[in-house]
Amino acid sequence: MRTGYYACLFVMSKKTLEKSKIISKKRPKVALVLGGGGARGLAHIGVLKALEAAEIRFDVIFGTSMGALIGSCYAIGYDLDKLEIEAKSFNKRKAIKELVDLTLPRQSLIRGKKAHRYIDRLIKNAHFGDANIPVHVIATDLADGQPVVMSRGDMSDAIQASIAVPGVFPPVKVGGRYLIDGGVASPTPIAEALAWGADIVVAVDLVLKRGSKLKEKPGLIFTLMQSYEIIRNKSVWDGQTEHQRVIMVKPDLNGNGVVSSFKFFNAQGFIAAGVKATQAVIPQIREAIDNF
Repeated sequence: MRTGYYACLFVMSKKTLEKSKIISKKRPKVALVLGGGGARGLAHIGVLKALEAAEIRFDVIFGTSMGALIGSCYAIGYDLDKLEIEAKSFNKRKAIKELVDLTLPRQSLIRGKKAHRYIDRLIKNAHFGDANIPVHVIATDLADGQPVVMSRGDMSDAIQASIAVPGVFPPVKVGGRYLIDGGVASPTPIAEALAWGADIVVAVDLVLKRGSKLKEKPGLIFTLMQSYEIIRNKSVWDGQTEHQRVIMVKPDLNGNGVVSSFKFFNAQGFIAAGVKATQAVIPQIREAIDNF
């Protein structure tokens, strides 16, 4: 009898040990952070394609500006191949037709209604609750300059606020606050992802490299956008990019000169750069997840 009793205890202890091992091997919470950068944000499509091909799963998306738009599209189930086709369909004429409605410069150069309608069509008037993957959109409070994290309500309004480049698009009123481009306060929202509780952060940084040169005479919108980029890139991230839980993806978008934030017609190059940069860090991401 006692032999059977001890055998039963051994089996039970073995099962408990195996269960504790499973618990200890619990998968880490992985956050994908998609930074801002205007048209350069199309590189995020390439990033997502590479992560999907490598079967790297993430639990939440944090997006600023174009990162908010691309991330939200993916979160609600937008097929990446279709999103790539849509991005590559842009040329100068389509960009002007879909995004540009000039106005008297009281609040901004562009009225923003066309861009808002385009976003509505793209995400099909989705709400945050419709997303398959939780998504957090980052904007900046125009009153105090603090980042505003939006994850409830109308997704289109949040994205419109997140892309509202000062001087180019007007501020967007959401929840009683006037909001502008998230890149002003949080170009690559790593801090927000860590505060959410991410164990591992995969962050896509679209900051331009130093030493870039102008190839052509700058126009008004280019000058505004580039000045904004310079200010934005001066933001201090308090060493977050060197955080041991943060893996940086840095697509090479410069080429031989400055890449304009408005060159949406250069989608193919941006997407390819996103794929290449992400493939380079896939082993690092897998190692971080496996060794958690």
